[in-house]
This record gives sequence, C-alpha cells and structure tokens, in this order.
Amino acid sequence: MTFAPTMFAKHRQGITPAINSMAATHNLTVLDFSGFEATPFLSQQMGLNLNKLMAPGLGIQGKLDDGQLYSVYYFSETAYRFVVDSGAVAILKQFVAKHVDDYDIELVVRDDLAITTLSGQQAFDTIVSSFELTPGLRLSDELVCYGRQSGEVFVTSVLEQGEQRYQLIAQLPTLNKWQTTLQAQGFNLN
Repeated sequence: MTFAPTMFAKHRQGITPAINSMAATHNLTVLDFSGFEATPFLSQQMGLNLNKLMAPGLGIQGKLDDGQLYSVYYFSETAYRFVVDSGAVAILKQFVAKHVDDYDIELVVRDDLAITTLSGQQAFDTIVSSFELTPGLRLSDELVCYGRQSGEVFVTSVLEQGEQRYQLIAQLPTLNKWQTTLQAQGFNLN
C-alpha cells in the first residue's frame, strides 16, 4: 500500500500572533457552487481570475463589488466552495438566480456548516498534527488561500488582516468536539 500524503499550506507573509486563540466565526457563511459551467460563469459573469487555481484546494481571496470579503476554493472545474461575509449571501443568491437559465450552475447555502478560526504560534503545527496533514506547501501570494478536507472538517489556511489564520469548517457537533480538543491543547476560545 502506498502512502499518499494530504498536503497542507502555510503563508510566507503575515505575522503569527503570539497567543494561541480560537474564535467562532459567526459572520461568515459557506456556499457550495457547482455545475458543468461553474468555471465559465465565475470567470465571465463574476469576473474572477481563476488562473491561479490549478490544483484542488487552492483558493483566492477578494472583495465583492460592495466591499464584502470572500474566499473561493477550487475543487474541480465543476465545483467550488465560497466562504463569504454573511451579508453577501442574499446578493450572491440573487445574482446566480439571474443566470441559472443561461448556465448549468447551482449555488447551495451550507447552513449546516459552522466556522471556527485558529491563530497563534502553535496553530499550524496543531492543525497539521490534529488533522493528519503533511506540511509542505508555501503560499507566497497574499490573496491565495488553501483548503483541504480532513475527515469531517474542511481546514483552510488564509491571510486575514496581515495575520496567518486557519479556519475549521464543519457541522456544529463536529466543530464543538474539535473546539474541546483544541482548548485542551492550549487554544483559548474567544
């Protein structure tokens, strides 16, 4: 049996806060976007430059026209995951609904998923060991992010406000278990 590592990424830029902390992130929502014409729609109608998304897990961060932040992760040519400010959900749903007859696309609001954000000196090492990931990818572009599924948790590496941060995205019962585990490892819940 061959070993296939599950690679994970860390940003080269940004600071790492000294204190290990964890916060429930209530102002973000997860949207799964799919369809045979997902990539053309995102490029042509939303104006997203997807050129850097060459491998599953790679993502880009940006701002929507009204200034709300988003991250979009590439799974395949037909599937993407958005993490957006909650206030942008209605706008995105309305925008996609206008084009659903022109493109083979579907947007699913993942109300079943919650997000916890980790940061601190031990965050990366804890994520790698807890989720059985292999470190090795370094993100050199500030707008690039990375996400990887590990069991029931989608784990991301992002640069927010100049800080290296990691998001855990999962159903609430799973996330609650991980919060308890991470608190025992020295992460303070804010």
